[in-house]
Amino acid sequence: MSLPSSADFANRGSPAVRRRYLAVAEEVLRAIGTGNLAPGDRLPDERALAQRCGASRSTVREALLALELGGVIEVRPGAGCFVTTSSSRPGPALSLHVDSAPRQMLEVRQLLEPAAARRCALTLGDRDRAALAATIEAAAGHLAGSGPDSVDGYVECNLHFHRQIARASGNAVLAELTDQLIDPGKHPLWTLVDSLAGRDRDTRTQQLVEHRAILDAIIAGDGELAEESMTAHLSAMSQRIFGAQPSPVRPARPRARSVRL
Repeated sequence: MSLPSSADFANRGSPAVRRRYLAVAEEVLRAIGTGNLAPGDRLPDERALAQRCGASRSTVREALLALELGGVIEVRPGAGCFVTTSSSRPGPALSLHVDSAPRQMLEVRQLLEPAAARRCALTLGDRDRAALAATIEAAAGHLAGSGPDSVDGYVECNLHFHRQIARASGNAVLAELTDQLIDPGKHPLWTLVDSLAGRDRDTRTQQLVEHRAILDAIIAGDGELAEESMTAHLSAMSQRIFGAQPSPVRPARPRARSVRL
């Protein structure tokens, strides 16, 4: 197995720009993607990983937790951490580019979901309106609770809200693409990244404020505001998870052309 030195690791980006545990996890994923780590290989121990990555041992532990729960590695008590075999990985989580799959998936969501919110605002029926409002209230209930069950319930409501908007957009292809991107079973590593970022209660509170703004715009039938609110929400999500990131390139709107008679 070959991992970069601490100097190489530092050049990937400063701690102010990238979450440290995610950066460590990505180095392991990069080693898998390039073939330096194969299924069944044992990872260096916690101390060695911390030295190689120039990170604290607590950061390495959090990265290993994300990788374990994401199905990328297996922890064997007394033996260490091992890359899972292809047959034991849940779903096609690593079928995307393993270097930055979570970040790339969010970039695609930033392109698709604002359009879904705009369409939803223009096509929303009474049943979908009631369902979206019920999801927001359920999320608020989980936010008011305490304990891991409340956090898990909130995260599920969060994902369901995005699914509902895509499905209510009236475009089945757009709805299916969105569903594929946020399906926890298909992308467990992304789900872990998202849930780890949402551990903080203040973060969950802010997410709910952002969701309410999206819902208010949709219920008002304001497609432009719904699109802007979804864009702002996903940009805030990117900031919370990855730090400062460039905004995704949006296609330029065609200019009106004058016609000579």
